[in-house]
Amino acid sequence: MVLFGLLMVYSASYIFAEERTGDGFAYIRKQLFYAILGFGGLLLASRIPHQKWYQWVPAALFTVIVSLVLVMIPGLGARAGGAQRWINFGLFRFQPAELAKMVGVMFVSRQLVRHQRELHDFRKGVIAPVALLIPVMVLLLLQPDFGSSALLAGTTFILMFIAGVRPLYLFGGLFGGGGAAAILILTSPYRMARVMTFIDPWRDPAGKGFQVIQSMLGLHNGSLLGQGLGNGKEKLFFLPEAHNDFIFAVIGEELGFVGVAAVILAYILFIYSGLRISWKALHARNDRFGFYLGCGISLILGLQAFINMAVVMGLLPTKGLTLPFISYGGSALTLNLFAIGILYSISKANQGAFYEAD
Repeated sequence: MVLFGLLMVYSASYIFAEERTGDGFAYIRKQLFYAILGFGGLLLASRIPHQKWYQWVPAALFTVIVSLVLVMIPGLGARAGGAQRWINFGLFRFQPAELAKMVGVMFVSRQLVRHQRELHDFRKGVIAPVALLIPVMVLLLLQPDFGSSALLAGTTFILMFIAGVRPLYLFGGLFGGGGAAAILILTSPYRMARVMTFIDPWRDPAGKGFQVIQSMLGLHNGSLLGQGLGNGKEKLFFLPEAHNDFIFAVIGEELGFVGVAAVILAYILFIYSGLRISWKALHARNDRFGFYLGCGISLILGLQAFINMAVVMGLLPTKGLTLPFISYGGSALTLNLFAIGILYSISKANQGAFYEAD
């Protein structure tokens, strides 16, 4: 998927990079660097016993909160597209939201293990696992980054359901969260504009609705077999963020329904493999932390992929979430591959027990 992503980033970004920087290879060169860095992180994470993260989670969560605060500092935080989500280190920029999602999954996994026998209790089994995530989500919303906050909340909900938290508590929290989300949307012109664009993008075809209309045109033009790799037209300054959030539209236009279906199947296979590793960690060695952590990594990356694809197809309002492993973006690619290293570590730790379980 990463190799395929490099190919599509090159196809989607060459002309844009040539126009903006004078070097058509500018974006693919950076993406290749971050892919190498990410695979180095994958190798490192795969060699660290995943149980170590149980001990390191508090420090990691503190680091995330500090980094999200630094984003808000003028001069240090970098703004793009109406949102302030990056820390500017001069030579490169880092997006703490990507780290927040992974550390958030680790934290919830740790809390569910610690409170496993208290999940029937609302205060100890429901509030305790998520209390320290609230500052993280608030800081994400201030950027504003509603997509990452909603993704982390959704993954947390699924993990708590898997852990055995009472449905009454969960769905009560779901309705409460839905009400809070509605208030956030209604009180924010930025979010309200996105929702109205989702409902009817043709009400402002040259403004707010331009991106999603061009995205759907690209998918339509792709038909069954596509226009051919490199032959897409939407990336020629029609579709904004063609190499980033909306690269799935480029895939659809150039590789058609066949390419789109292949990408969807790849993510389904990824989720299945991750959940299988997690299931065997639980049943082969009763490794509850490995089970929750593996499920969390598989679900948060898989859900992000399907949310991104739904946005591109006009099925959800725009969220600013990338397509994991495929979209352009250094922070996302590096941390996603590091998370795969953790998943691989869980697999290795239980490999001997797999055969016993089988």
